[in-house]
Amino acid sequence: MEVETVTTLLSFLAAPLAAGAAYGGVKAGLNGIRQNVVSIEKICTRLDEKVGDHGERITALEVETINLKERADD
Repeated sequence: MEVETVTTLLSFLAAPLAAGAAYGGVKAGLNGIRQNVVSIEKICTRLDEKVGDHGERITALEVETINLKERADD
């Protein structure tokens, strides 16, 4: 083969190889984002549960406060 033919063949291969590498990078990045989203969802769920628990405690305290005020007024 002549040098020009080899150079031409290599230049044709460069674009698909670069595209494959870019695809691999994007795919790895998306997998990382998926893992981050799952972690964020878990954190939000835990925070939501904590807020719900605190809400229940606050409601119980409000009821108890109302009951104590009613007893104090009697």
